[in-house]
Amino acid sequence: MTAEKQRLRTELLAARRTRTPEALESARAAVRGHVLDLVGAAGIVAAYVPLRTEPGSVELLAELTARDVQVLVPVTLPDHDLDWAPWSSTGPGDPLGCDAIGTADLVLVPALAVASDGTRLGRGGGSYDRALARCRPDATLAALLFDGELVERLPRQPWDVPVSAVVMPARSVRLDRNTGIRFDR
Repeated sequence: MTAEKQRLRTELLAARRTRTPEALESARAAVRGHVLDLVGAAGIVAAYVPLRTEPGSVELLAELTARDVQVLVPVTLPDHDLDWAPWSSTGPGDPLGCDAIGTADLVLVPALAVASDGTRLGRGGGSYDRALARCRPDATLAALLFDGELVERLPRQPWDVPVSAVVMPARSVRLDRNTGIRFDR
């Protein structure tokens, strides 16, 4: 199963690298709009500072803080676990501890793909699966994707923590982690 995951990662990352800067910014703006609709009454959002080819954006983090939402971002520890720190436009603040993700109402998760049952394909380091295990059961775990990265099936390991929603440029989708039924929003 590891070979299949690595093959999928290679394909998905290659496809992401082909996006033009204009297409990337357009997708990021659309994802930002959907996330801001999803936030609702969330007081704390755990997010991430995106890599160059990811659909998240620093502008999203700025808009969340402008709405008086406390934003936490990960700080990678030497063992690849994730600590969490408050985010501001000047960068992360002092680390709050690995369990700080458990205070978040909404957790925005990086992913390369998500299956209809919530199985998430990340970059393979295991950092997020460890962190997501610390989330509250009622927290919304939303993966940020590009259109076409929500798929029917992905290989799943026992330690994979499923997400409960997907946000893409075209739409956001709530997933039922038990049955795989999708609820479009």
